[in-house]
Amino acid sequence: MTPSPRHSRPLLPWIPLLALVAAAALVAPAVLPALAQQAKLTINKDCIAFAFSPSGNRIVYATRNVSEERVTRYKRMQVEHDDIWQVLLNGKEHRLVNGKKLVKGPLRVSYHIQAIRIGPDDQHMTVQMVTRTLVPTSETTGKVESGELTDLMDGKGKEINIYGTKPKNSAIFGAVNAAWLADGQTVVYMVQPKNSLLYTLAYIRPVSGVGGTLLPHHYYAAVAWSPAHNAGAAIERDKDLKGPTKLVWIDLVNQSERTLAELKGYSGHLTVSPSGQEVAYFSDGNTISIRSVADPGKVTRIKVPFGRYEWSADGTHLLLKRGANDHTDQLIWISLPSGHYEDVFHGLIYHNFHVSPDGKWVGVTEPGMQVLKLLPAP
Repeated sequence: MTPSPRHSRPLLPWIPLLALVAAAALVAPAVLPALAQQAKLTINKDCIAFAFSPSGNRIVYATRNVSEERVTRYKRMQVEHDDIWQVLLNGKEHRLVNGKKLVKGPLRVSYHIQAIRIGPDDQHMTVQMVTRTLVPTSETTGKVESGELTDLMDGKGKEINIYGTKPKNSAIFGAVNAAWLADGQTVVYMVQPKNSLLYTLAYIRPVSGVGGTLLPHHYYAAVAWSPAHNAGAAIERDKDLKGPTKLVWIDLVNQSERTLAELKGYSGHLTVSPSGQEVAYFSDGNTISIRSVADPGKVTRIKVPFGRYEWSADGTHLLLKRGANDHTDQLIWISLPSGHYEDVFHGLIYHNFHVSPDGKWVGVTEPGMQVLKLLPAP
């Protein structure tokens, strides 16, 4: 029996069509973030550290440069000599520092760049690194000694030697969290005394070689510099850790400090707002406290997940990455003072980030090979 034409229309062709509609519904949420997050720039290198210039018109970044070299007659070791590059917003880039030429000397040195910081005048920068030096003990053996240092450079990547050092040297050994101040002549930094959990503060003026300890007999658990204002905030403790935890404001020009508050709790990530008028920190595992420098009794407390955060240029928001510094996770945008937050990057996860000083961009690195992308700020 032959079916009538009305009933001969097959039903099966509708199934692929329904499947296509369902697939489109599932794919759409994944496509939208990709469309919404078109990168201004993409650097397809392993960018282990980066920093915006104060104007936000360029990025200086370090790339891993690892090779295997012969260090004794019979032994080889993996040696890292990271390069430093610069990229403009138009995509033009060039290498500032050839890592293999950066550290010279009779001993084999391997170094890993941890952080780059560009000074307020845009003409100077500090490069913090961890070093591993092979000290030969015989023709066939040697021991590896680890250390930290900060190298001083101008904006073009040329090392700035410290006057009076013999042989001439641009590195401050043992220095961490170093920053050029607004005068373009003074570098402030932290040093950890031997067998101590705390830090002391120091300064150096490379042109004259003048330097020394800042605020002798004071010890700090953390410092957040505000280089453009020649100031900083710090968490001060007694040397034996028995006294109160104090939040202090440091005047770097007059080398003086004043106490803002005695804290009942401090969990990390001390920062200073771009205006230099507010100090923020985690007072516990899920609360950021924000204090006015002029009126430290004025405190705003907001509940957010623990993580590393940076201020927006106008000081009205915080951008936070959940978890530890080296943890990969989502970025959330926190409104101040309400504490309302949202996932502005559509659930995408990143390894590292920085907000540009002009507030227009967010630089992010991806998990795995740390490809650097420049995204529009929320």
